Amino acid sequence: MALVGIAAAGMIAAGLATTGASASTPAQDVPVPVELTFTAALPYDRDALHAAAQQISTPGSSRYRQFLTLQEAAKRYGATTAQRDRLTSWAKGNGMRVRFDATGLTARITGPTETWQDIFDNEVLAEEGGPAPRLMTYFFANGDAIVNAVPRSMKGVVAGIIPVYNVLLPAPRADFDPPLNTGGPFGPGAECIKGELEGIPFRDMTYSPRQLHKPYGTAALHRTGDKGKGARIAVVAVGQSYDPGMAEVAAECFDFGAPTLRVTGAFGMPDAPVQTEGYAGIESNLDVQTVAAVVPQAERIDFVEAAGGASFVLSLVDGFSAAYQRLNPDVITLSYGECMRLLVESGDAALRWISDDVFALGAILGTSILIASGDSGSSSCLHNGLPYAALNAGYPAASPWVTAVGGTRISLGKGNERINEVVWNDSTWQGQLGDDTTAGAGTGGPTTYPVPWYQASVTRQDRRVVPDVVAHASGFPGWPVAMTPLQFEEFIGIEVPPGIEWVMAPVGGTSAATPFTAANVALIAARQGRLGFLNPWLYDVAASRDYRKAFYDVTDGINQVAPPAGCCRATKGFDQASGLGAPAFDRLMKLVP
Repeated sequence: MALVGIAAAGMIAAGLATTGASASTPAQDVPVPVELTFTAALPYDRDALHAAAQQISTPGSSRYRQFLTLQEAAKRYGATTAQRDRLTSWAKGNGMRVRFDATGLTARITGPTETWQDIFDNEVLAEEGGPAPRLMTYFFANGDAIVNAVPRSMKGVVAGIIPVYNVLLPAPRADFDPPLNTGGPFGPGAECIKGELEGIPFRDMTYSPRQLHKPYGTAALHRTGDKGKGARIAVVAVGQSYDPGMAEVAAECFDFGAPTLRVTGAFGMPDAPVQTEGYAGIESNLDVQTVAAVVPQAERIDFVEAAGGASFVLSLVDGFSAAYQRLNPDVITLSYGECMRLLVESGDAALRWISDDVFALGAILGTSILIASGDSGSSSCLHNGLPYAALNAGYPAASPWVTAVGGTRISLGKGNERINEVVWNDSTWQGQLGDDTTAGAGTGGPTTYPVPWYQASVTRQDRRVVPDVVAHASGFPGWPVAMTPLQFEEFIGIEVPPGIEWVMAPVGGTSAATPFTAANVALIAARQGRLGFLNPWLYDVAASRDYRKAFYDVTDGINQVAPPAGCCRATKGFDQASGLGAPAFDRLMKLVP
């Protein structure tokens, strides 16, 4: 899977993680565990789940915002006792064990590797996953795609199965030691941003958090006392973690309180940060620092780390299920995605209904889910230099059960008032700097899903269109991120003098716009109560007389970054490049039904 939004000012580095795993490493090259644990989708009533999610999310419905607890939702819409007993009996007959997830949608089946190989009539393959090099992922594949069909002996027992098992290998204790903090005052912020790129000082290429809080209404919410007290937000990451100490550096530089960061490991991962090699951790640093600046008075920010293995769908199911079961957050933000062609090639496309249903469960629980749309303009498959230029929206932003966040470039003037805001497309500047021009624009356009009920009134497309909303994502200027010297050197290409403990640099991408938007939604939820699935409400607001108050309508710009796949241009109202536009969160606060 690829990160869908991280770009340094003057140097795009989107797609830091590897693409979908392929069945290239024979099992005999790597020791295979004696037992494997695979995730199965139970045969629950999908139609009932979707109907409830729609009713609870749609303003005007008698069930609007009548959220259920996870236990209640699992009892009503999850697998029945008879269905669970059938799987338990099958597992026992095959010498296996079953652990049912609290969602009622999935179960983990553990059994001997030899038994699984007999069931799938296939040999287990293995390769490195994420966080590399600490994770091994074991799976069954046909060619280069993971097996996505239910084996004959399991038909009628499970509705689907993801035959991928991720195992985190031991690491030295030093991996968990946080870097030293030099202490002292680092503020007021500008003094923290040193260095230059192509002769331009980084300070001139960076917006401070407070600057960006003004035009989107975050500053107005802070003035009225909404600073995150009671906010419950979770950041879900795949195959990497943040660097301990960097969020505290950012908080001190920009003079905001730093909420406690608490790690929850998804299935097979520890409740502690698991670092990756190189600069990949910049993504998670960006996530947590952007959220912290919006909710400085939150009791904590929850960080959920899922393993990145052969199945991206499994990573999503693991991460979101862990968030529901162990945290029950008001809001979840995710900055990862993959283009549909890679999902098809990896075999994951046939399994995405499982993760879609996990997202739909969030609507029933009252959890708002926001996903970064991507950084490759009208084709997510151009990400990180991939050669597939066809019009293509990324997943899971394309899912009809999430709110997809795209990107803009905002221009500020005196008092940090918005002068203009256009569709994010940095390809012009990237070209001047000789960098990859297939990244640096907010991904948007039609998806492979039918048009959902909430979008039918705003588009003539017969497909779901993303993004739903947008916020600043450009690297010109970018968002400030505190990072380690090694990350800075590998990311920016500039050597850091010895003795420096951290460096502040400008970063862009929909991975900045998304946690920023999600954190503001958490501010609203802390005051108004859980909001659940946002899209039906947001599109209702857009159809009302309050649209101009609640959104800045982005009408300029196009997200095309390469000659093929020409789409999409901003227009008046809803469009395929900027969705409904940029939210004004202080005004949305007053419009919650």
